Amino acid sequence: MNKELDSILLRIENAVEKEEYDKALSLIEENVANLFSSRNIKPVIVLLGNIPEDRFMTPLQKLIRGWVSFMCGDSLDVIKVLTELEPYALTSAEENSVYYSLKAVSIFMDNQEEALSSAKLSVEVMEKDSKSFYMAIARLTYGQLLSSVGDHRKAAHEFFSAYHIFKKHKSYFPAVTSLVNYGIKKHALGEIADIVTLFRNELAASSKYDDDGVFELLKLPLGIAYFEMNRQNQAIECLESVKTLMYQLDFVHMYGVLEMYLVYAYGISGLYSRAYSLINELAGRLSRLSFENISTFCAALRAHINLLEGVPVSESDKQLLEADYLAGGKHTPIGTLLILARLKLNSDMESFSMNDLIAWQESPATVKNVPFAQTAAILTAEYYYQLREMAYCREYLEKAVAIYTNYRLSARFLIEKVECLNLLKEINRDLYHLVNSRWDVEAALVSLTQREHEILSLMALGLSNKQISNQLCIGIGTIKWHINNIFNKLHVKRRSQAVAQARKLGLLR
Repeated sequence: MNKELDSILLRIENAVEKEEYDKALSLIEENVANLFSSRNIKPVIVLLGNIPEDRFMTPLQKLIRGWVSFMCGDSLDVIKVLTELEPYALTSAEENSVYYSLKAVSIFMDNQEEALSSAKLSVEVMEKDSKSFYMAIARLTYGQLLSSVGDHRKAAHEFFSAYHIFKKHKSYFPAVTSLVNYGIKKHALGEIADIVTLFRNELAASSKYDDDGVFELLKLPLGIAYFEMNRQNQAIECLESVKTLMYQLDFVHMYGVLEMYLVYAYGISGLYSRAYSLINELAGRLSRLSFENISTFCAALRAHINLLEGVPVSESDKQLLEADYLAGGKHTPIGTLLILARLKLNSDMESFSMNDLIAWQESPATVKNVPFAQTAAILTAEYYYQLREMAYCREYLEKAVAIYTNYRLSARFLIEKVECLNLLKEINRDLYHLVNSRWDVEAALVSLTQREHEILSLMALGLSNKQISNQLCIGIGTIKWHINNIFNKLHVKRRSQAVAQARKLGLLR
């Protein structure tokens, strides 16, 4: 927390203690940007809670109280505030903007269409090119609601606009929040090259002014972009480095997102034990926060790694996923539909209908997630491949390849262990060779014995044959025999090449 904010909070606290509530509320009104840009607004919420309700006199004071009530889950007080303000002639664009934003978030669960209209109004009542802090709040709120209904393009625009305004006000935490959301939407649109270019530049520039380190959160969408580009070492490095910071900052709305893509990156890299450990950690963390559908989400992640590893999916996880599908049908979240399709193709989920996944692909393009659409196309191609309906198989596989061609998203082809990918030889030879290299990696992972893994690890530490022999208590001749096997399996001729190839394949970290 910066010294200026500390000073403001101290002045408000002193005024509240002396029951000088008008003075306290005036200070809050004057310093809204500073107070609500902090990464920890709990002190502000506590101070506002100590002010009697009847002392909130002006429309803006009432609206601030309403926002705090919304953040605290007090929906009744939000409704009360909005009702009290209806007779008022709100005198400023800022007051109108905050009013419509608060109304939008309060009714979204019951009436999405009206909520979106209110959120849009919160932006439109401001001057068109306004750089006001209140405009940034309005755009961030509107972006969040657009995101919730899957309008990725419009949401990205609002998030990016909010980012620039917050940054201008040096409100870095909401600025980063806006830009992270923008990155997540650009990922949904498949535009990962934009993410890599922009976020690298913003991270480099932020070192001049980011005293709190919050810009490190930009590594979340950057790591996801690296995953889609099949730069798994970079993806893991980014996502692991930002995980602790995300938890420290209570960046709750991204819980589950980071972990999902880190699990995916671990899976492609063959780091299965890390994936399972992270899933268990996530289950514990989300359960403490009362998140919904935690068990089903974690079951889907476990099943994902089980299928990559080639081990059976547990009956309990299959039952959880099936129950979610039987309750939701074609409205089941796309992430669950995809894992159900994998199980179906693996003869592990007879109740699932591939027609529901096919129907999702025919939904409006504005609400589709491009990387998920690529996965859906690959799985649908495999479905038709198994039915030997090759024309349909090729049609869907070409859709998946088109996404690769247009956006350079390649990781999804490495996740799916499906026979239809053999047709890539006729459609896109680059992808065909990429997939074959993945299968070579899996062959190496499977064929290296435990003893060969041990020797490879010691080679990576720079130990000589004699030192390895002494450490493992086996003869030098046996060591040389094992090393020769390692060379053959990794298709190399020298120790340095073996270590480099092993790191590339994820056999060493």
